[in-house]
Amino acid sequence: MEALWNSMSAYNAATWPFQLAFMAAASVLTLILLFRPCTWAKVAMKVYMVAVSLWIAFVYYMKFGSGREYSFVLTIFWCMMAAAWVYDLVTHFSSFSKSGKYRPWGIVMLMLPLCYPLISLARGLEFPCMTTPVIPSAVALYMLGVLMTFNSRINFFALIFIFHWSVIAVSKIMIFNIPEDLLLVVSCLPAMFIFSREAALSFGGPCKPPAQTISALIFVVMALIGACMLVQYV
Repeated sequence: MEALWNSMSAYNAATWPFQLAFMAAASVLTLILLFRPCTWAKVAMKVYMVAVSLWIAFVYYMKFGSGREYSFVLTIFWCMMAAAWVYDLVTHFSSFSKSGKYRPWGIVMLMLPLCYPLISLARGLEFPCMTTPVIPSAVALYMLGVLMTFNSRINFFALIFIFHWSVIAVSKIMIFNIPEDLLLVVSCLPAMFIFSREAALSFGGPCKPPAQTISALIFVVMALIGACMLVQYV
């Protein structure tokens, strides 16, 4: 635990101007996509996702987290996240088009990374030994918010990595005393249900079991996962 918080403190103290720049770029691109969507902004958002993933991989983990266990493995994980967005840049798969019924929830998720430092302050932590919007779980939460807000067609490779990271975040909540990561974990549950259900219903035509049964089964699985988390952490 001490190694994690020491590395996070060193990371924040040395990189806060760059973190502000990442936050400003994310804010500008998000607002453009929400109110004035255009092709260059969609491409720029994917470039941003690649850049911030590589930042987490090589700056957060390889440079400042090198003294922590498994930092090399986590560096590789975030390089794979960057590769998922490079794939999207090449294939133009994610449309980043305005979505409908899930957009309000997506906008809420886009704002949640800003709560990381607020929760840290409420816990009595002080800068630089605190969580920020440019740490791995907060970045993953922002990516999930983007996919939820603009979910006409989404990058399922990136989505899988985000879901896997939320599983990692579950252990960090208790082991490393980072309750802020509950924001990512709790957000992933409805997102997993929504995206899994949409994927199941997108095939069209008759299927076995019926689409309604598949939706119900997905809901039951997500509810069971949520119940297990509630029993373990509350």
